[in-house]
Amino acid sequence: MTAVESELRSIGELARASGLTVSALRFYDRSGVLAPARVDPVTGYRWYTEEQVDPARLVAGLRRVGMPLAGIAEALRNRHRPAEVRRQLDAHLRRLEDGLADARRELSRIRSLIDPEETIVTTRLVLSRTDLAAAVDAVRFAVGADPGLPVLSGVLVEVEPDGVRLVATDRHRLAVARVGGTVDGPPVSALLPVAAVDELRALLDLDGADSAEVVVATDRVTVTVTGRPLTAVPLPYDFPDYRRLLRAQLGDVPTYRIPFDGAALRAALTADGVPVCHRAHEGVEHEVVALGLDGRGELRLVDPNGVVAAGGVAGVEGVEGVEGAAGGAGAAGAGGPDALRVAVNREYLLDALGSGDGQLVLELDGPIAPLAVRRADDAHAFSVLMPVRL
Repeated sequence: MTAVESELRSIGELARASGLTVSALRFYDRSGVLAPARVDPVTGYRWYTEEQVDPARLVAGLRRVGMPLAGIAEALRNRHRPAEVRRQLDAHLRRLEDGLADARRELSRIRSLIDPEETIVTTRLVLSRTDLAAAVDAVRFAVGADPGLPVLSGVLVEVEPDGVRLVATDRHRLAVARVGGTVDGPPVSALLPVAAVDELRALLDLDGADSAEVVVATDRVTVTVTGRPLTAVPLPYDFPDYRRLLRAQLGDVPTYRIPFDGAALRAALTADGVPVCHRAHEGVEHEVVALGLDGRGELRLVDPNGVVAAGGVAGVEGVEGVEGAAGGAGAAGAGGPDALRVAVNREYLLDALGSGDGQLVLELDGPIAPLAVRRADDAHAFSVLMPVRL
């Protein structure tokens, strides 16, 4: 052993200190994730520094929770930027939770195939009446109206172990909301027709009760508020796998993540003289607005008809009260104020903002990638919009 090697840890010592196996350390070296400090040119033996113990332990922990190789490499690169790693961990946890919910639903379906004569199992929920009403409002706008796509003409109700998730899409936008509550029974899903959803929303406006009782069976969904029941027959369609769609279209850690004030953006979008252009889709004309960033990385409306100069679009002011991304995570740090310019359907964006109250977050990866509008205080509530090419 040389004098240099005496100050290093052998691959076996690092394996014991980190919880990784020797073969795993070799794999992460070959993958370029955790390279040794020195490799003996004759024997090929790997040696590591003391400073590599903590990164190796991080790799071991991420490996145990099933983080993909690319995610492990990204976490190591960002390990001195805790906010970035936390966002990555949150995204991975959501994937794990979604996968578990998918497995539960599939197992429930398999059980019914094994014993089709089995007694119909129902799942009962107790939810906050006002929270359920807010969730319906958060997704109702995205229900499809194309008679040729009846599978999109309703709201998917997915019962989870601790609540229910509502999902709607018309292909151009997708909305997701979640309500926590008490659940008694297995995970189950039902596709409620839009007419029943609207009746449900009216029922939830009744005063006199803080909660709504929901019973979900394979052939019906019943919601009771203040003793008044509403029963709906689910649509006989398989709703698209929206989780796979989200994984394909939205990255785990978006390039741009911009907090902003929802009320301020709504006011700017509805103000007189807001710059718009017009685009036709399937014979219907729509107003299109464009979002961009100023030199400070703060969100602003830009002229979709204008030419972007070095300092932004002349004559178009920033959206007052719309904050840039904290900690330098805004688009200015990713290429300057002109790095981002994305166009969206004005009506769709207003729908996604809802009432426009509170702090929201805009997430996207570029001008032709889908963008997400999220609530800052609820990772489970968001809308996804498809951009418009200018």
